[in-house]
Amino acid sequence: QTPPLISAMRQSFDKKDWTTLYATVHKMIPSFSIVGIHQDFETMAKKIQDFAGKQSEVESIPEMVLQLENICVQACRELEEELIIIKKMK
Repeated sequence: QTPPLISAMRQSFDKKDWTTLYATVHKMIPSFSIVGIHQDFETMAKKIQDFAGKQSEVESIPEMVLQLENICVQACRELEEELIIIKKMK
């Protein structure tokens, strides 16, 4: 479910829809530890969630959204590659 959440995060940010951004990032956070994404990105996601919820420090959000998007896309790509390897081993 991460790819649709990444897209929803980007769209809600682009529209300055802080409520949806908050909810989307909230849904993404549990996935970080499951797939082994570094704790720093979970902390970053929580900051985005906090800023979106309070609608404060919104000028800090763009860079963090971009970083989260990049790390999540990279993690999904790596997981897909590992899945291909596992399937070949069967």
